[in-house]
Amino acid sequence: MSDELKHKAFLTPTEVAQWMMVSPVTVRGWAQKGLLQAEVTPGGHRRFRSEEVERFARQWNPAGNKGLLRVLIVDDDRAVVGFLKELLDDGVHQTVVESASDGFEAGRKVHTFSPDIVLLDLMMPGINGVEVCRQIKQIPGLADVRVIAMSGYLNPENEAALLAAGAECCMAKPLDTSRLLQLMGLLHT
Repeated sequence: MSDELKHKAFLTPTEVAQWMMVSPVTVRGWAQKGLLQAEVTPGGHRRFRSEEVERFARQWNPAGNKGLLRVLIVDDDRAVVGFLKELLDDGVHQTVVESASDGFEAGRKVHTFSPDIVLLDLMMPGINGVEVCRQIKQIPGLADVRVIAMSGYLNPENEAALLAAGAECCMAKPLDTSRLLQLMGLLHT
């Protein structure tokens, strides 16, 4: 936490978001779920006690991973998941990585893991990537989660459907890892 914020008794959602490196929408979601206690001003605005934010930060990230990019890989191909985990969890990139093998598991993990970015495969059993993306974007407080779609079957129709569902961009498999890392903000040119 910056020295300026440390000396404030109450923080706005934007100040909490800056400190936790998330969006203000995420902070409001934590407050709505009762995870982060807020006080409400007479004007209806949330304010957070500095001590409460520090408590929440320790609980939210007990391993001291503040500032690490939280990435959820959603793909039914174990080789792709293994490759991406190795790429992102190499000790160089500032990430915490989880994976899900289908859309249903992805839905659960989006709630429990709170990813910043979802790397989402298009073709999966049960529920496809377009529907998973659409559902993620409709979850209150999670509309700001970045979705980068991936597919071995990328064509203009699939790409248009993924973008319409809320994906930030679509990448063809095999993945251009330099471009992926750049899109994620992990590789600066």
